[in-house]
Amino acid sequence: MLQLWLKRSSNFPARLLGVLLVGILPIVHAQPESKESTPQLRIICVSSLVENQDVVLASRDDKGAWQEHANVKLRSSFISDWLPAHTGELHLALRGEGELQSICKFVYPDDAKRVMLVLLPDPVKKTYMGDVINPAKLKFAKGSTLLVNYSPMNASIMLGSVKTSVKPGERVIVKPVPDKNGMFRMLVAYTNENKQLVPCYDRYISNNEESRDLLLLLPDPTLGLRVYSLPEFGPFE
Repeated sequence: MLQLWLKRSSNFPARLLGVLLVGILPIVHAQPESKESTPQLRIICVSSLVENQDVVLASRDDKGAWQEHANVKLRSSFISDWLPAHTGELHLALRGEGELQSICKFVYPDDAKRVMLVLLPDPVKKTYMGDVINPAKLKFAKGSTLLVNYSPMNASIMLGSVKTSVKPGERVIVKPVPDKNGMFRMLVAYTNENKQLVPCYDRYISNNEESRDLLLLLPDPTLGLRVYSLPEFGPFE
């Protein structure tokens, strides 16, 4: 019977190909979007409102319903893994008795693949100010240092033989110039009321051409400026 059917079906190869394509095409179209193609977010928590605070990275849909993307446990001096995110308005929220309660609102740029979110606590309001850093837009290349001044004072920074100043709220990218031994001096100072430079941070740092370093300058009632320094190896592409 099989031989007779094959003889009568002169276009059997074409039919067989059609059957195979029907079985394959839905599988191809149903493949999930790769993690690398989705927006990614890294959270940098300088100081937390509550240690080991469970928060939800979430957004709202067109009807206002919460859409959860990731769970994070915040603590002081914390850096998260790369988290799946969403372009547009995002929130860090707490779980309450009812719906989620936002404690930080920020916007993820539409054209960004990976961004960093620096969290600065507001102890009075019990919320965070979220500063979004898009490394690609800033042209934050390997071997360079991003200086961000979150304080109300003018800061002066020396990275090896390179000297620069950073005004309040300003972002500056600098490429340190190390000594022959591959080390460089990182000196941070601020200008006081008498227009005098007051050093508040002085370290010798090993230069690394593969990392992107962040130097966050924060207000401090005792030191004048508190320095939060960390290397970031990406990827950002």
